[in-house]
Amino acid sequence: MVALAAAGVISVGGFDFAALAGLSWLYKYCSGLHPPGSERADYARDRIYDTARHVKDYAREYGGYLQTKLKDVAPGA
Repeated sequence: MVALAAAGVISVGGFDFAALAGLSWLYKYCSGLHPPGSERADYARDRIYDTARHVKDYAREYGGYLQTKLKDVAPGA
């Protein structure tokens, strides 16, 4: 029973340390201090923005294609 309680206390301490380390990294990143690994976060953010832009452009082009086909099939639409 004592071992279980000790394991619980140690794991809570580990979780607290991990949370503090993560918050510290996030604070440094948001304040512009460029902590280790910030290049990877910037790269991931840029990839997400680029992918969203490509999907939006593709949807715009494909939507126009569907409207053209709809007018061919139903001229009054």
